[in-house]
Amino acid sequence: MAYRERQKISQMTPKGSNLASTDLIEISELVSGSYQTKSITGQEIIDAASGAGGTVTSVDLTMPSAFNVTGNPITTSGTLAVTGAGVVSQYVRGDGSLANFPSVSGGGASTSYYLNGSVNQGTIGGVTYYEMNKTPILGAGTDFVRTNGAGNGYIASFLTDANDPNLLKIPGGNWNLEFYFSASSSGSTPSFYVELYKYDGTTFTLIASNSTNPEIITNGTSIDAYFTALSVPETILLATDRLAIRVYVTTAGRTITMHTEDNHLCQIITTFTTGLTALNGLTDQVQYFALGQSGSVVNWSSVGSTHTLNIPIKYTIELIDALTTDFYAPYNLSIGSVTNILNAPTITIQDDGVAYTLGNTIASGSRITITANTASVVTLNVTRL
Repeated sequence: MAYRERQKISQMTPKGSNLASTDLIEISELVSGSYQTKSITGQEIIDAASGAGGTVTSVDLTMPSAFNVTGNPITTSGTLAVTGAGVVSQYVRGDGSLANFPSVSGGGASTSYYLNGSVNQGTIGGVTYYEMNKTPILGAGTDFVRTNGAGNGYIASFLTDANDPNLLKIPGGNWNLEFYFSASSSGSTPSFYVELYKYDGTTFTLIASNSTNPEIITNGTSIDAYFTALSVPETILLATDRLAIRVYVTTAGRTITMHTEDNHLCQIITTFTTGLTALNGLTDQVQYFALGQSGSVVNWSSVGSTHTLNIPIKYTIELIDALTTDFYAPYNLSIGSVTNILNAPTITIQDDGVAYTLGNTIASGSRITITANTASVVTLNVTRL
């Protein structure tokens, strides 16, 4: 019997419970006087583990909204399959839901800023600001901590250098932000949100905030990247205005750490572009050219997003070869008298072979050229365009 008992293994039992003979399952059986390995089914293990001989009749799997589950529930045998519920233009948020990657307007590559936590920009209004710059600092990394005892509030603030961005307008659109956080423990729902300000050297003016849609810090003690989008309206700037980012956290009973620099480069992808930013004082990202007739001299007029080259009517004869006929269609050319042209005794006026009498009106859209055929004869040719 002792040998027979060694042919058994214990089933899974609650921690600390005492094993009994009923807590054993046979792994061999006696056949013709000798023991042979016994085939054990998964159901037998489940039955043994149930204690009272019960069975599991259904296995189901649930996932967050970013995923689809098929093949569930399993009542006998089968496969549970998990697939993404979104499209390639989306990503999975920390809470398991789907979100669209922020779109960035404007031509050229978008301008990015990095949060360089090791560079102190000074204290303004009792708040210490650190550097927000287009060039990242690697270094050993700089962390910012908001303890549970300190409660909810901003964990760090960042400010661009003087005369940065040195632009006259922020194009409207989403700013995409990537920050690194960790918490002192898992559980609950700590979160963060950001605010964007412009600073004129005296006053901070709020431009945008996503406080109504904070991003949940979900991975506990692991340092992880978290993405959030900030909807930024079109904003007029002075060339001397600076930009500031304030990062706020809800601790939810945890100590929250924000990690910057080194392998945790916190990045802000803006709607600024590295392409053309201003043309003749216009700052729209898409600009146009047009022709006009305003004014008394040739001039450029730049308004809104359009640059108009104005050519007054008195210049039309000189420029008619370079411009479209329709542009000057409403205007007729009248010849009242022609005298003393190169002291020529003979003048002939023709319009594609049709003779005209001096004083007649020449048809709209015609062109006059003067050709000296000989020293004594000058032909005045009128050619329709």
